[in-house]
Amino acid sequence: MKRNETFELVLTSIFVALIFLMGMIPQIGFITIMPGNPITILHIPVLIAAVLLSTKYFWIAGFAFGLVSLIQAAMNPVGLNVAFINPLVSILPRVLFAFVVHYLVKLFNWFKNVRFGSELIVGLVGLITILAIYYGSFIVLSGLEQVLIHVIAISIILVFVGLYVYLYMKHDFKSLVIPSIFILGTLVHTILVLTAVALFAYNSFLETFPNLAVVDAIILVVGFNGLMEAVVAALIATPIYLSLRRLPVVQQKLAKI
Repeated sequence: MKRNETFELVLTSIFVALIFLMGMIPQIGFITIMPGNPITILHIPVLIAAVLLSTKYFWIAGFAFGLVSLIQAAMNPVGLNVAFINPLVSILPRVLFAFVVHYLVKLFNWFKNVRFGSELIVGLVGLITILAIYYGSFIVLSGLEQVLIHVIAISIILVFVGLYVYLYMKHDFKSLVIPSIFILGTLVHTILVLTAVALFAYNSFLETFPNLAVVDAIILVVGFNGLMEAVVAALIATPIYLSLRRLPVVQQKLAKI
């Protein structure tokens, strides 16, 4: 018990340090492609923390993510960043995000005990991912030719299908559940953040996207940020998970997932 407690404390410290390090280095934690609306990869340590750590610790990574987001917004108050100076927008959704992912794991754990539960989980998340990639590509790549967008969208979908096939062939079917949680959790993160912006910083949408209705702006951000962040989460967090699961203490925890 004491060993597990020490492991969780150390791992929490590593996640928090990693979040602050990534968040403070330009174009690492927050990658600016669309001015004033950066894409983040800081949710990845939070995803892994929510899967591996107990209720006592996992939320700390979410809080650290939100705090770094607030600091960055205060240092660079441009576009949609202005909204994140409000802790109800920067911190609250990130803590809630950690809770959602943590309890998604518990829900999926229960669901796996149902007949064909793992298959249903992977199938559902896979369908959501494919639809998000396909339709999100038309939002992100709206300036390109339709045929080219189709090609790019299908190529990305094939990469994900290949990843899932690899995990199935190399490991087992249940190992697909974790990447599915990463993808679904990332989409939940985007929705939570946008909901907070709409509730507590509504004017930020109007100022950042003056030529779009609020609903269209939300769709744009979900399609642009949410899609890219989900892709990155699956591609980066999955290998990390596969590496961590080799550790005996992690295997003990993952056996409960």
